[in-house]
Amino acid sequence: MKTTLLALVMIGLSGITARADVQNLILPGSKVVLDEGPGWVRSWNLNEPSGIDLSTVTDSANAFLGMSFSGQDFAYLMTQKAQKLSALPDGSYEWLHSDSKVDYRRIYRVEGETLVIDVRMKFKEKAPEWAFVNLASRGLKNENERTRQEMLHFTDGKIARETLDEKISPYEVKTPLKWFGAGSHYFVLAVFPEGISGEKLEVKPADTWTAQSSLHVPVKNQELNARFKVAFAPKRLDVLRGIDKSLDTTLNLGFFTMIAYPILWLLKFIYKFTGNYGWAIIILTLIVKLLTFPLVVKSMKGMRKMAEFQPKMKALQDKYKDDKARLNMEMMQLMKGSGYNPMAGCLPMLLQMPIFFALYSVLDSAEELYRAPFIFWLQDLSAKDPFWITPVLMSLVMFLQQRLTPPSPGMDPAQQKMMTFMPLIFGAFMLTTPAGLCVYMLVNAIFSVAQQQYLNKKLGVPGHAANMASSF
Repeated sequence: MKTTLLALVMIGLSGITARADVQNLILPGSKVVLDEGPGWVRSWNLNEPSGIDLSTVTDSANAFLGMSFSGQDFAYLMTQKAQKLSALPDGSYEWLHSDSKVDYRRIYRVEGETLVIDVRMKFKEKAPEWAFVNLASRGLKNENERTRQEMLHFTDGKIARETLDEKISPYEVKTPLKWFGAGSHYFVLAVFPEGISGEKLEVKPADTWTAQSSLHVPVKNQELNARFKVAFAPKRLDVLRGIDKSLDTTLNLGFFTMIAYPILWLLKFIYKFTGNYGWAIIILTLIVKLLTFPLVVKSMKGMRKMAEFQPKMKALQDKYKDDKARLNMEMMQLMKGSGYNPMAGCLPMLLQMPIFFALYSVLDSAEELYRAPFIFWLQDLSAKDPFWITPVLMSLVMFLQQRLTPPSPGMDPAQQKMMTFMPLIFGAFMLTTPAGLCVYMLVNAIFSVAQQQYLNKKLGVPGHAANMASSF
């Protein structure tokens, strides 16, 4: 599957020709090639299993972020190349351009896992009012990956994200920014302004599936002195937190993030022993099933009591069908006398759902699964199953589970019919989901069948209610 990551383009720029002698900087886990033109970088390669480079994943020869300026007199700077790009004795690099209008200098250096760019500009006669730090994200042809791309910014202690699944509406951010950037499913690029006060961040659509962020920086006293830290990293918690703790918010684990964190930690811990994330997912699924087993038992006991209670309740409904007040009173007395609690079957099942959703989010979003092989035809757990084997097997196991489970007494026919189609609906949904998630769903279905058959024999709980209780 062609994976779309970040599309970083500077709107209006094209045809930048790169020479082979452009200098590069080595960062922990990545290499940055500097651009002799107006873009800040020409490429940025992460040392992932197969290498992830900005220019290759964007499918664009001029993929970069950079700076532009207000006013027609300074539009030429958007295409101007350096007169000198050279290494300095301290290991940093210097980009220089000087003409009758401006002395323009950029110093590049490595600081931890970030690229630090110092911009120094002195305008000689007149100056632009604004400098714009531009960053754009563009989705490619793969529709599934397009919906994963976002424009991001962090302000007031929280992240804000705008997905590119549709043309976004223009908006402005005037609160102080910690960083702004663009993200894809597994990677993020963030720009941290340091020591400057940007007037505002403007986010607007540039084209279909394309949006651009522009940080407005005022030019004062005909000078611009600004520093930016730039980070391009996988959405891996230890890496993100090593750069800046606030970046861990770019990993979107959904509403149950606090539950998802320990699940992700456990997955990585198991991987240390298996050396294979596919087997780690299988073991994690088994551990979750064992941990939630007491809840399943409690839920199924409640459902057994509900099955015993239903005939008595039906008799009362027939007897007092014309007297609602009397019916409610008699039902309350019946429940009180029999010790029946209508929530006994549902509540334990509801308590399992946050774990299920958190686990789903982890396996859908964990960068650790990116290009991680499992066995045979599954050589990338972040990509869909190329032959649809796991989703089809999952549907078959779910059909088997239904055949082994007779319908619950008194179940509404429409509901019963809907339950019959659930395996097919789940299977169709899983066709385009990451293979790691399909492995979990398949293994979970197999464990659920075994668990259900064991509890049915032990507790005598027939019906789709027992099926649902053991499926999470």
